[in-house]
Amino acid sequence: MKIIANKFFILIIYLLGISKAFAAPHPPPPNGKRPPPPPGLDIDENILFLLFIAVLFGIYIIYKHNIKIKTPT
Repeated sequence: MKIIANKFFILIIYLLGISKAFAAPHPPPPNGKRPPPPPGLDIDENILFLLFIAVLFGIYIIYKHNIKIKTPT
């Protein structure tokens, strides 16, 4: 009985979430020939810096994991 109740509540929450997604109004059309420019995002300009940070973070995580494995408990 408890499993059926949990599935029922999960189904209701899922359906309510879908109704909110479809209930959003459409944005107004742009005024002019060109669409508005996208917001200024600097990810493309700093991709090498982000890659360098990701590699350093990966090395840190691997090193930290190896130290935990080698230490006796």
